[in-house]
Amino acid sequence: MAPRPWKIAYRTAASESNNTLLGKRISAAQEAMVTRLLELRAGQENRSEIRAIEKALRTLAVIKWERLGRAA
Repeated sequence: MAPRPWKIAYRTAASESNNTLLGKRISAAQEAMVTRLLELRAGQENRSEIRAIEKALRTLAVIKWERLGRAA
């Protein structure tokens, strides 16, 4: 099974080493994750994927804070 688009976007953002690109990568990943969350919540299926997305969103928030600071 191929990784879901939100997972690819998340991994891309989480592994970005260029701070100039990091903000854009995080925004793209967050958008993909929120879109997928909205799809999943409509059916209340796949609770494990919902939890994984929520955890990934928190992780990206920490990365953004640590690498880009408050202004990001």
